Amino acid sequence: MPQFQRVYAALPHQPAKVFARLGVSTGAQYCELISFVPEDFDFGGNMLTVSKSTVEVTADFHPDGYRFLTRQYTKNGEHRRMKIDADVAEMVREHITANGIGPGQLIFPVRLFAARTVAARRDRMTGEEMAALGYTGPLPNGRQYQHGTMGAYVTAKCRCPGCMQWSADYGRSRKRRATGRAEREWSAGWRRDPTEYMGKNTWYRIWNAAAAEARLPFRYTPYQVRHTHASWLIDQGVDLGRVRHRLGHGDLTTTTRYVKILDEEDATAADVMSGLLKAIV
Repeated sequence: MPQFQRVYAALPHQPAKVFARLGVSTGAQYCELISFVPEDFDFGGNMLTVSKSTVEVTADFHPDGYRFLTRQYTKNGEHRRMKIDADVAEMVREHITANGIGPGQLIFPVRLFAARTVAARRDRMTGEEMAALGYTGPLPNGRQYQHGTMGAYVTAKCRCPGCMQWSADYGRSRKRRATGRAEREWSAGWRRDPTEYMGKNTWYRIWNAAAAEARLPFRYTPYQVRHTHASWLIDQGVDLGRVRHRLGHGDLTTTTRYVKILDEEDATAADVMSGLLKAIV
């Protein structure tokens, strides 16, 4: 839980927080999360129905040549209905109201997440603020680098806000040079699609930036949020059949993998041995 909380706190805006919290509280797959519309929620009973999934396909596999294809079924072919936390349900309801999302409209449209929206909502350091950061501490060779420069980020490996801003700006400039587009997700010229589905690249970029800011000792991917959901439930003794239903697994074989992981990480046996061995001089 501490790892998720640290990344969650670093997410840049409210839509991203709602998306992440709904994901970890339901265990829904990415293709299901981006498909949700208001009608999928029963806010009076705090219920959620998962009945469709959306995937990115090549033009040859879409009847109209578009980028996103919505299927009226989940990955395992079954619809599922589940109870959700009241606080999460209220968070989603407020998100719908605040962003003017109407019946049948996507709850998480790409316009709320695309790079130009994120950049506008995240505070940027001014040139004066960047200069006020000064220099990094001296390296073994005695050299120091101004914060917010390649030397500070690459050579001194500094991850202060100024250096992280430099890295993000540098990455975007390289992408523009390489592709000729500032944002492929948002570009009307790249496989025009009349929908507002959010591609994985957009969400992965937001999540990975937050994970880097959280400075976790390991790589915490967006897909592992689903693992987090399963692990939390199993660790709290929730029946495997119920966990399987929430995750949409076809059978218990996949679900039991989480039990194995938790067993491997369980410290009970190690703690017992530690207590016994203390008596050995």
